[in-house]
Amino acid sequence: MVKFLGRLLILPFKLVLAAVGTAFRAGRLVGRVPVVVGRGMSRMMGIRGVIGLLVGVALGLLFAPGPGRQLRDRLRAIQARRSGLSDADLAARVVFELEHAPRTWHLAQPTVTVVSGRAILSGSVAQTAERDELGRVAGAVPGVTAVDNLLEVEAAGSEPAPG
Repeated sequence: MVKFLGRLLILPFKLVLAAVGTAFRAGRLVGRVPVVVGRGMSRMMGIRGVIGLLVGVALGLLFAPGPGRQLRDRLRAIQARRSGLSDADLAARVVFELEHAPRTWHLAQPTVTVVSGRAILSGSVAQTAERDELGRVAGAVPGVTAVDNLLEVEAAGSEPAPG
């Protein structure tokens, strides 16, 4: 089945290469025949090349495995299974990355829990942008399959008055 799919994916490229090769062969013959025939032949090969390209694009879109986000999630899940890290080791990696990443080292650090490769961030932050950035950095750690960002944004009026 995999071999068949591989051949099917390569088919559009083979068609385009065959059309280009035929056009070059026809171009060599043009020197021996009148120019009118050469122009007609090149026009016909150009149409075949365009049709081959369109067929290739259509087949590629038809057999595309899905949106990029889904593919990235699948790859992360496969990578997590291959890494063999325990949830505690993965949580330690996420904490380390959050503490050392250039965009998050200066922020209030959340509590990190990992369950089956899914990182759960809890705690509170001052702004929504901080919450989003902590979630992005945690999600980029190899082995993390998903992030549950449970960080709460503190209300602006809840800060104690100076004095």
